[in-house]
Amino acid sequence: EDGDTRMALVTTDLRSVTPALKNQIIAKAAGSGLTRENLLVCASHNHSGPSIYPEKFWQLQFGVYDPAIVEEMSAKIAEAIGRAREWMFEAKIGSAQAMLDGFTRNRRWEYDTAAREAAGEKPATNPRLWVMRVDDMDGRTRAILVNFATHPTLLGADNFEISAEWPGVLQRRLEEEFPRAVALYTNGAEGDQAPGGAQGADAFAKMEDFGSRLAARAAELAKSVATNAKFAISFHHYDAPLGEPAFSETSKKGQYAFMEPMAMEVLPRHAEIQVLRIGDIALAGIPGEALCEVGLAAEAALRDAGVKQPVVIGLANDYIGYIVNEKEYAHGGYEVDQRSYYGPTLGARIAEFAAKAVKP
Repeated sequence: EDGDTRMALVTTDLRSVTPALKNQIIAKAAGSGLTRENLLVCASHNHSGPSIYPEKFWQLQFGVYDPAIVEEMSAKIAEAIGRAREWMFEAKIGSAQAMLDGFTRNRRWEYDTAAREAAGEKPATNPRLWVMRVDDMDGRTRAILVNFATHPTLLGADNFEISAEWPGVLQRRLEEEFPRAVALYTNGAEGDQAPGGAQGADAFAKMEDFGSRLAARAAELAKSVATNAKFAISFHHYDAPLGEPAFSETSKKGQYAFMEPMAMEVLPRHAEIQVLRIGDIALAGIPGEALCEVGLAAEAALRDAGVKQPVVIGLANDYIGYIVNEKEYAHGGYEVDQRSYYGPTLGARIAEFAAKAVKP
């Protein structure tokens, strides 16, 4: 909050966020001054949490919906927002980034590999670790926000235990390192990014290893940040037209083909593109799983629109599936053939929408 301007970022240990969850949070946080425009709710893309999708199309893929769980989560998030307002303090902020080679890999490189190599393509990865540190005026660290783009999939499809996966380990370790601070994690353009280099005897050990090593690097980076009290805040919101959804020709013949009529009923025709600006930083919320190159294109578009430090946040406010560019759409594969609903130009359009959000 800065004078008359107020905004909030909520991070969750969920697979995605739904408009229903966001609307419940706004209703239950009545009096907070938060709306669709200034509240950004995002997910870590955790695959080991509860299903929160009321639509049958999504439940068939992600599990049975229990409205009581969503009601409880939205109530506790609204309560957390209320506590944040009560505990507000004068703040200084700063950020830093580093490239962590070996922590992520492009999982789509297994699709159409011969054609990719013949075209001279290289696996796209973005191992950027970005950290924002928030201090009070006495110099005590009160919050650390981490952005790193990769899937939380070290626990496989055979796991039915509730877990926050490696992002949960990351946040827990950071709060141990900075005991006065709350740690928040946002994913990025993780659509084709998978975790790399995790070591351990089983999936849970690998999860602990990856999250702990990433936390150690994030803590080191956070300690290097110089914070400053002189910054402005603002929020921007663009209701982006997606057009009519459609299954690809391959998906119409695949295992999800029978879901097409259900999908056409519930897939949105518009999407929220939301940007929270904090000084030179622009946190750009995108409602799905953008591929690496799409995220980089969105950040480039934001820079062209005058943003000095753009940071893409995926899985924000809604879920519209995988967001791919024309090159990757032509290669097919899981992300295209099973969960991409708006054609090969969506990636380029999302980048344009991000720029329009900050510069209509």
